[in-house]
Amino acid sequence: MHVKILAVDEKNESVSMLVRLDPGTDYPGHIHAGIEELHLVHGELKIDDRTLYSGDFIHAESASTDQRVWSDTGCTCVLMTSTKDVLL
Repeated sequence: MHVKILAVDEKNESVSMLVRLDPGTDYPGHIHAGIEELHLVHGELKIDDRTLYSGDFIHAESASTDQRVWSDTGCTCVLMTSTKDVLL
């Protein structure tokens, strides 16, 4: 997994990042501490029972959970999330 921090908002405990997952990469399950927004730029990303494709957007509410996040093909996304997410 490759991460480029784009912006950090310390007051709101949030971060914007460009994230690239290599093919076959899993990201740990986690509980969202705040709102999360993900824009998939390239590839395919699977979040639990959903498959996202290039151009897709997903919004997750605070306290929601992603049990499994992975990419068989590899992918790149822009992610805005809390710095306080809890890994499972």
